[in-house]
Amino acid sequence: MHVVVLGAGLAGLATAYELCKAGITVTVIEKEDYAGGMATSWKCGPYWLDHGPHRFHSRDQNLIDHLYEVLDKEVVIRDRLSRIYMQGKFFHYPLKAQNVITNMPKGVLLKAGWDYLWIRFQQLFKQIPDDNFENWVIKRFGKTLYEIFFGSYTSKAWKMPCTEISADWASQRISQANLWDTVKKTLMPPKGGEVRSLVSEFWYPAHGGIGQIGRKYAEKIRKMGGTVHLESPVKRIELEGNVARRVVFEHKGREQAVECDEIINTIPLSRALETFQPAIEPEVSESIARLRYSAIVFVYLEVDTATVSPDHWVYLPEKNLTIHRISEFKNFSDDSAPGDKTVVCCEITCRVGDEHWKLDLEEGAKIAIRDLETVGLIKPGTARGIDLAKLPYAYPIYDLTYKENLEVLKRAAKRVRNFQTTGRQGLYRYNNMDHSIAMGRRIAKTVLKGAGERADEVAAGQEYFG
Repeated sequence: MHVVVLGAGLAGLATAYELCKAGITVTVIEKEDYAGGMATSWKCGPYWLDHGPHRFHSRDQNLIDHLYEVLDKEVVIRDRLSRIYMQGKFFHYPLKAQNVITNMPKGVLLKAGWDYLWIRFQQLFKQIPDDNFENWVIKRFGKTLYEIFFGSYTSKAWKMPCTEISADWASQRISQANLWDTVKKTLMPPKGGEVRSLVSEFWYPAHGGIGQIGRKYAEKIRKMGGTVHLESPVKRIELEGNVARRVVFEHKGREQAVECDEIINTIPLSRALETFQPAIEPEVSESIARLRYSAIVFVYLEVDTATVSPDHWVYLPEKNLTIHRISEFKNFSDDSAPGDKTVVCCEITCRVGDEHWKLDLEEGAKIAIRDLETVGLIKPGTARGIDLAKLPYAYPIYDLTYKENLEVLKRAAKRVRNFQTTGRQGLYRYNNMDHSIAMGRRIAKTVLKGAGERADEVAAGQEYFG
């Protein structure tokens, strides 16, 4: 059997790794010149840079053991610290009662409490429908908290009104059921760590940034006899009836073809379907055009101080700031930024082709430095831009019609009986890195057993993904 894996992100690499361990012939095809997908790292001077903050956390001990296996036990464990900057103050996230009481103006606290009680009273007579993000949040937290955090951050990060965002986003990304649930869990945290948002520890490679996971996967796959083609974009998937026979890709300016018994897709499903020959139907192309992505521009600042903050990342929902999140890699691993200087990664969400997407390093650095000075994290004259990176397929956009459009794509994919799609990009799903690895491993088991291991159920429930 020969399995072709499209994409060398974490889902694709985990699939290939498990198949190689079982003695299956595997070829991985990746358009970038590195393995790891969004979870990659590169060296810039003495620093290791990531595409924003990545942390591996899971309650699945088998998955944690797998991470140690891939990284040859070169892992560090960190206690998570992330905060939100709003109302001119820093608030711990997840929320901590004393921190909220101390930092939040008393008038805002009272208004938030009143709004919550009022909305609960109103719902005794007329239920607010869960038909978009705004309604979902206001129904559970009241208008005040929606306006100062949930709504402002989400509309800023997505570049669209919250009334046009699916409620699915809220149910998956907001950890508490409502304001009262938040208060209870803040004052009396559940025992046993059953709530994902309250997991305080996470795992991270000791060396080489988060991209070390992808590099180690690729290294081990090759050692086991698998093939990993980098800088090799897929050109065509040639079909005969409802079976994929070969994958044609470009490498060093020349087309190459590989025969396949199975294809595991982890690149954007829309992109994979567009390579089908014979071509997909017009209705599938129309649905592809309606599925959108939010892009991210990452600006990396070197700062003349040993550390900017103790946080792994900080959310910046304030509308007067362009940056929506920052992270400091030194806090993930000492190896990421040695010495008496540090690097801060500043994220700007955008759409491919808009004014922010077109930013160069000098322009991006000016924006990032201005925002960090405004917040008070850096002093004037202490920071400079050292690198800039862009991701076009960063976040799948859960608008009000994404489900029906995605179903059209899924039906088109299922018609090809030896084509399976998984991972964040392959399923158009905003899941975490541990989910992607779990999906890949389940898909590998499906191939080996010839029966479904429910890989598509990973990260599909109404669970918190933060």
